[in-house]
Amino acid sequence: MTRIQRLGMISAMALAFASPALACSIMPPPPPPTPAAGTPQADVDALAMAWSKAQGLKYAAENRDWAMRQQVRLFDEAGVLVLVRYVREDVTKGLPKEFDHMNGQPMAVLKPIRWIKGSGASAEINIGSTMPPPCGQMVGHDAYYGKQGDVFLVYLSGGAQPGVMEAYSLDRIIEPRTIAALTKGPE
Repeated sequence: MTRIQRLGMISAMALAFASPALACSIMPPPPPPTPAAGTPQADVDALAMAWSKAQGLKYAAENRDWAMRQQVRLFDEAGVLVLVRYVREDVTKGLPKEFDHMNGQPMAVLKPIRWIKGSGASAEINIGSTMPPPCGQMVGHDAYYGKQGDVFLVYLSGGAQPGVMEAYSLDRIIEPRTIAALTKGPE
């Protein structure tokens, strides 16, 4: 494997792990160590492959640690966790004149199906696109791009006017307390 092929493989791995919700590029992994002069090509290729796999595993572990910290924080801070079903795509409408430019923007319409933590009305929950924070994930990204019938877990802030903190596909939930709450039957 040539140096260009190795760099291509490393770049492809970095792109494969990149999330479409991130606004900034991730840093590529460091280059593999340079083998000693005279090292057979098969050994050079094996070293490059092992280095790439190790970097991929390291990135996956760091990504999982970050996701766990996020979900712990969300579980602690959310006043309400609700299981929702994606009902349909709609558009924003009825905003005041100063926000008229935001009317007609796509939004996901979600219907509560089970309250996991806290409680609330059975009204629909709407998630629209907002300007994501720099290098950050758009709030409710999973649900915003959902399809009819998909199920998500929505974290809502507490208070009289709860706001959407995040919405995740169920297969992305890794935090133990959240999993326990999801698997607990209705009382």
